[in-house]
Amino acid sequence: MGREIYPAMSGGIRALKTLDTVSNNLANLNTTAFKADRPTFKLEAPAHSKNIDPNSAEGRLANSYSVLDGIVTDYSQGVLRETGSVTDLAIRGEGFFQLRDNAGNLFLTRDGSFQISPEGFLVSRDGYQVQQQGSGGVQVGTGDFRVTDKGEIKVGDDTRGRIAVVKAEPGEISKAGGNRWTVDPKAPLLESESQVLQKHLEASNVQPIHALTELIAISRYYEAFQDSLDTSSKLDEKLNSRVGRVDQ
Repeated sequence: MGREIYPAMSGGIRALKTLDTVSNNLANLNTTAFKADRPTFKLEAPAHSKNIDPNSAEGRLANSYSVLDGIVTDYSQGVLRETGSVTDLAIRGEGFFQLRDNAGNLFLTRDGSFQISPEGFLVSRDGYQVQQQGSGGVQVGTGDFRVTDKGEIKVGDDTRGRIAVVKAEPGEISKAGGNRWTVDPKAPLLESESQVLQKHLEASNVQPIHALTELIAISRYYEAFQDSLDTSSKLDEKLNSRVGRVDQ
């Protein structure tokens, strides 16, 4: 095949990776507090082309090869919706709830669809304990409880602690699956001044119309690169058949 296939391959791979990300965003349209992602790309020559003269035709093609540079997450606020459930919490503003699993691993989440464990602790749907400011789980008992906009837990006239809402730099956290983030152990977690709303949940920040429009556009973009590869293949077939007849 000719050199013209390489830009088409590069663009096609870029389109496929973008399709994967946009499709995942749409699949999480109804996931509580989901944050949309977007891939970023950079131009980088493949490893096997490092010794090619950068001023040659091959070198210019190699240096225009598009590769995945990373995934950027949109942390903008989703719509806050009232649910009526006392165990549902939402954050208005920046920050995350802290969760700790049975092995002591720490996670961050914006998903406040919590439950009460048999021991009376506030936990995620996976059973991870919601952390209070300082350390330790949030014990609310089995009765009714209130959460103030500052995150204080009130059971009757007693204050049981304050739910931890922390913030970190975007580059220091990464998605860990299950609508949770992990944080760099060396990164400082700062207290957030954001409000906590009881009986509310944050919706996904995916914009359905925008994401669907983008999905259609990227699909057509990918099809265009496929057509380029098909055209190149057909030209090669014609060229080879002509060369074969001359040789005879």
